[in-house]
Parts: sequence; C-alpha cells; structure tokens
Amino acid sequence: MSVRRSVTIFFSAKYVELLLGLVSSLILARLLTPEEFGIYSIAASVVIIGYLFRNFGVGQYIVQVEELNDGILRSAFTVTLGISWSIGLLLIIAAPWLGDYYENSGIATVLRFLSLNFFLLPFGSIADAVLRRNMSFDKLAVINVSAAFTTLVVGVTAAYQGASYLSIAWAANASTVTSIALTLFFRPAGLPWLPGTSHLREVCKFGLKVGMMDLVNRGSDAATELIIGRAQGLFSLGIYSRAYGTFWLFEYAFTQGIRPVILPYLSKAKHEKADLGEIYITIVKFTSIFLLPFFVFLGLNAHDIINVMYGDQWTAAGSILQVLCIAGLFFAPTIFFEQLMIAQGRPGQGLRYIVISQVVRVLALVLWVGISLEAAAAALIVWALVKVALVFSMARQHFSLRPVSFIKALWPAILTAFFLALAIWGMTNATSTWEVPLLRLVAIGLCAAITWFASIFAFDHPITVEVRNLIIRIRGGVPEKDQFD
Repeated sequence: MSVRRSVTIFFSAKYVELLLGLVSSLILARLLTPEEFGIYSIAASVVIIGYLFRNFGVGQYIVQVEELNDGILRSAFTVTLGISWSIGLLLIIAAPWLGDYYENSGIATVLRFLSLNFFLLPFGSIADAVLRRNMSFDKLAVINVSAAFTTLVVGVTAAYQGASYLSIAWAANASTVTSIALTLFFRPAGLPWLPGTSHLREVCKFGLKVGMMDLVNRGSDAATELIIGRAQGLFSLGIYSRAYGTFWLFEYAFTQGIRPVILPYLSKAKHEKADLGEIYITIVKFTSIFLLPFFVFLGLNAHDIINVMYGDQWTAAGSILQVLCIAGLFFAPTIFFEQLMIAQGRPGQGLRYIVISQVVRVLALVLWVGISLEAAAAALIVWALVKVALVFSMARQHFSLRPVSFIKALWPAILTAFFLALAIWGMTNATSTWEVPLLRLVAIGLCAAITWFASIFAFDHPITVEVRNLIIRIRGGVPEKDQFD
C-alpha cells in the first residue's frame, strides 16, 4: 500500500473518529458538570501513566525491526502481558489511596473500573503492531472507527441513565473491548498465540528507551492534570481539561491520521538508505501548512468555539485555550521528531530530547499553577520553545540540518497564517454585532478557508499538487506523482 493511500485511508477514518468524538463531547458537556469531568480526569490521568508503562515501546519495536519472526513476537507478548497485568493489579490496590488524597471516593471507583482494561489490552496489542507494520490501515480504520462509535453510544446512554462520571469510564471500557475484538478478527495469519523468551533481552532493551520516551512525553499531560486538580480543585481541573481537549483537536483531526504512518514510512526509508533529514523537512513543510493556520483560527475564535461546542458553563475555558494556542504555533518542527529518532535507531537521543523538554514544562507548571489557570497553561509555551531549540540542535548534529532549513520549510505556512489572521480579524469586526456565535463562526470559517486556499496557491506550496490531483481524480483523470508515491 502506498504512503498516499495509507494516509488517505487512516486520515479519513480519523475524521470520522473526530466527528464521533465531537458529538460525544458536545452531548456529555451538557449532561455532566465540570466537577464530574474533573473526577474522571484524575483517575484517567493515573491510568494514562499506567498505559504508558504497559506499552513499553513494544509496538514501536515490532514496527521498526528489520526482520520479524515468531521469537520476537512471542517475547513481545511476554513483556506486554507481564507489565500490563502487574499495572492492573497495582491500580486496583492504589485506588483507595488516590480517592483519599483528593478527598473524593468517586475517583477510586473510576480507577478500579478503568483498571480492567489492563487485563484485556495484551491480547490485541501484538496484532495491532503487526497491522501497523504491514501498513494495513484499512483494517485499522475499521477498528478505530468502531471503537469511537462504541464510545459515543455507551457514554451518552450511560450519562442519560444517570451514571454521572462513570458514564465516561463505561464508554472507555466498552471501546477497549470493541477494539480488541476487531483486532483479533483482523489478526494476520500465522501470528503466535503463546508467550516466549528467546528475544526477551532485545525487546526489553529497545522498549526501555522508547517506553520511557512515551512515559515522559505523555506522562507529563497526566502529571499536569494531577497537579492542577490538587492545586486548583476538581472544578478548575474540569475547565482546564476542556480547554486542553479542544486544543488537541489538531492532534485528533490531523496528526493522529498521519502519525501511525510516519514511523513505518521513515523506517522503510532508513532501510533503503534514504536521507531521513531531507524527508523530515518535507514532512514539516506539509504539516505546517495545516498546523499554523489551525492554531491561528482556534486561538482567535476561542471564546465562540468553547461557547458553541460546550455551552455557557464552560466559558472560562476560552482564555485558557487562547494561551495554549500560542504554544501550538511552535509545534510544526517538533511534532514527529520522536518518530524520526526512533527510525534512525537513536531512541536514547529521542528520550533525552523528551526528558529535558518535559522536565522544564513541569517545573514551569509547578511554579505558576498557583497564580491562575492561564498561567498554568503558559507552561506549555515554555515547553514548545524548549522543544524547538532541542530539535534545531539535534537535527544539526544527527542529520546535518541547519535551522535555516526548517525556516525555509515553514515560511509558506507562516505567510499563510499571517494573511489568515488578517482575514479573521477583518471578518470578526464585520460580524461583531451578530448575536449568534455559531453564525459568526460559520462566516469566519468560510473566510478563513477561502484565504487558506488562495494562499497555498499564491505561495505555490507543494500541497497544491495534492489539491490538483484530487480535482483530477474527481474528473476521472490520472493524477501526477510526487515524492510520497
């Protein structure tokens, strides 16, 4: 399967997932209170840390290893099974303590409920990694969309039945069961079912570095919620979580549709002795033309977006979202850098990059969380700037890429974002007297879309090749090829 076809399939599926997730969020935000979201967020933050320990980089190892055999798969299953079941038991034991620490027994109930996932996840994780290695993104798309639909149906139904914060936990567990069942259905033929130990050492050696990379990277999000929940209370945590979840719409809408393709693509390029630095610059160029305009639009319309999506009880999240969007403007050079280092066979360097940036982020959060939620959100700006500085340094060291290479790749996106901001500013003034936020958003959104399309053609961005190819396909012609074929 070509890279373009893989991206198209998975990207399309992610948009369906995003739509289902948005519908779920819109409904649940009106059925549950910020405090109920805060209760779930505390338990979910601990589960996320456990999930990252469980993953231990096993999936990435299976994707990037040059030759895959039964011994590697059996050893990977052994690692996954042992760690996952141990974490599940640990979460059950720790649940009462966490409830006492935050003085809310509901947190302990949610944590026990979510811990059940860890006893199920190992049975689908190896097959999922092999599907990704084989770039079977059509099957993965079916799995992910089905899981998202399950989340929507179960979560909303449970909330209507009065399950409160447990409705989100019911949805999470039901989604896991659906995902595992379909993964086993699509399981590639010939995969071993039993654990083994023949390649345990190499799996653990790789997994320790990549697993720590994921743990530090994603664990900082969990730590952020735990710190805010303790310092500002569960209600404030619910407000912050809503802003943060909206901020990550780009991740849901764009990055997650590409991320599963990036590591297999870069690993294949490495095996074929291609220039990974040059390929990464191309990825940055294509990513930035969506990323920068997205965060400009989201930041400038934050209050209306929060109001339309979630209702009046979440109004305070608007100013927090604006601060987070400033950090998002610096993400383009860094968003796939971990995958680049793993594909290059340097997970240790990738770990160093993540640890330094995340430690700075948490320190800034600890210093500022007592000031306000906006100040806590500003810690993400510090994190983004540190990541950019580290990427520039490490890219020059390992791939001979100078900062000017990144600036040239980003320049069309910077110009596009600038003109987009001007267009949004003008349309915002023109619609300032409109009393319906949704109508304002629609008008500003149409203006932004027209400006974006005009800009990418005016600056002759490479993405225009894909736009022309789409038009040619609609007309029934044969599209031209590009570097991703």
